[in-house]
Amino acid sequence: CRMEADDQALFRHPEFGIKIGREFLKEPTEFELMGWSFEASDFRGTSYVAEMASPEELLKGGYVGYHGIGGGAAMLGMDALNKVGLKVADYADTSGNPTASKVYRAVKLIMSQPGIEAYFLSGFMMANQEQWHHAHGIVKALREELPKRPGFPVVLLLCGNKEKESQEILKKGLADLDARVEIYDRERVYDAKFIGGRVKTLVEEYRKDQAAA
Repeated sequence: CRMEADDQALFRHPEFGIKIGREFLKEPTEFELMGWSFEASDFRGTSYVAEMASPEELLKGGYVGYHGIGGGAAMLGMDALNKVGLKVADYADTSGNPTASKVYRAVKLIMSQPGIEAYFLSGFMMANQEQWHHAHGIVKALREELPKRPGFPVVLLLCGNKEKESQEILKKGLADLDARVEIYDRERVYDAKFIGGRVKTLVEEYRKDQAAA
């Protein structure tokens, strides 16, 4: 016979030996297992995380910590980076109205990757979820991570429901940090070329600082 188990019911069936309730064509990495733990412990919204390059590969340079909102929008952001010669270290998607704590954990995991040269929130969509949950989670995570890496590039594109409040949370919450932070709203939601170019420019500036240090 053929049967199917719901992703969220896998904890009831340890006998299946399934480590992650997703379709994977390979054995999950520690990074991916950590990402799944966020999903397995909190069913509110989605937090999908996949490793796109090994830690050894990341250290060669040119990789960005990548955080998408919604699958299609995330693909648009990845294309924008590829066109300017940058690569994604990971694929992350937090959508479906996740909690701030879930977003926070995803950002912390993304930022834990060695050698990444930027963090990019790719919100190329007018999301109907309340975006202030993303804003709160992102601010908390970046306030913990950015002081460890002065001048680090951060490009945030966030728009949709509760956009005005979310933008205010991001701008006030990150204003005093020593980092290259740029925050964009709906005016740039379809301008992938511009956003990709800004990530590239900030990465190049950061590299110069690192070389001079």
